[in-house]
Amino acid sequence: MKKVFCLMLLLIITIFSFGNNSRTYSEQENQKLRIGYVESERLDNFSRNLSGILANFIDLGLIISNYKADLNEVDTLKIWNDICNNYSSDKIELVKDMYFNVKEMRDSEYSKMVNRDDVDLIIVMGTVAGKYFFENETKNKFMVFACADPVSAGIIKSEAERYKDNCFAHLDRTRYERQIIASHNILKFKKIGVVYQDTAEAFSYSAIDKLRKLSNELNFEIVERHVVESQNENDYNRYYKDLKQAYKELVEEGIDSLYITTATIENDKLLGLLEPDVYANNIPTIAQFSEEQVKYGALMGFVINDAMEQGYFAATQIKAYLEGTPFNELEQVNDDTPKMSLNYDIAKCINLKIPFSTLLIIDKIYADKTNS
Repeated sequence: MKKVFCLMLLLIITIFSFGNNSRTYSEQENQKLRIGYVESERLDNFSRNLSGILANFIDLGLIISNYKADLNEVDTLKIWNDICNNYSSDKIELVKDMYFNVKEMRDSEYSKMVNRDDVDLIIVMGTVAGKYFFENETKNKFMVFACADPVSAGIIKSEAERYKDNCFAHLDRTRYERQIIASHNILKFKKIGVVYQDTAEAFSYSAIDKLRKLSNELNFEIVERHVVESQNENDYNRYYKDLKQAYKELVEEGIDSLYITTATIENDKLLGLLEPDVYANNIPTIAQFSEEQVKYGALMGFVINDAMEQGYFAATQIKAYLEGTPFNELEQVNDDTPKMSLNYDIAKCINLKIPFSTLLIIDKIYADKTNS
């Protein structure tokens, strides 16, 4: 009789445990959703997206705060500390100490970011950090944003399929295809140059697979060079020297456009890198990642990542999770509205005539490279 009782008790515990694990967050937890933040490196796109998410937390009533989103603030640690010190909420807790910048850490420190007891959900910015969490986070949920292509990076299977139930990644299905096609429509390039770091992560976030695919469809040639990105603050001189040499070689090979991909180039150094060979030979440039690059020296850019739009998308998914949607059923797809920007001073510098009809559809024109 004692054995029968023990077996029945074990069965009840097993059934209860199974049911508890299958519950949604709102059913399972009686505490606030604890949220942390991790980024691959310092990029203005990451800071704008973080500001957009936090601003929409306020707009959707997830937190109460007088925080004002400043999309020009590039220091994510400052943004994170400002909001953590200035909010109240009965729904979520922003874990102030759960902030990490992967590039500023030693490899031996990476484990501090994952499988923690003081957090439930991590907002992750960028491909490198997203890949690390995909490979190492088993305890907590994480949401990857500002990743060029989470499918080719191996973070998710597709827009609706996950490899892991605790993983979410925002997906814009044709982000860089739209950007490249729009650039080609205006510049009609036949031989485009591109410089990127020769790693799987850089191949993904630089959208090289998209560029190669469209080269066949649009009939243009790609000339590639590989440069190791700056590894730390003391490595920029080497990086910029290598980058200038790569640009020089591309020009010598006869490129008629340059695709400036996601990298560790400091925005205020961009013009100085492009002037000696690229602009001296009247070669137009296309910024892949950020409108800030257009402000500081790229000819044009097609921003497919609006910070407030993506911030609203991210915040609504987190709100849906709090209200009972299972994490692995959250919507991952959000095709951002593209915006075109042009540096008119660069266009004049390289003697490029922009049709008036094109100028009319440009969202942002920088007419003085020293001012926005």
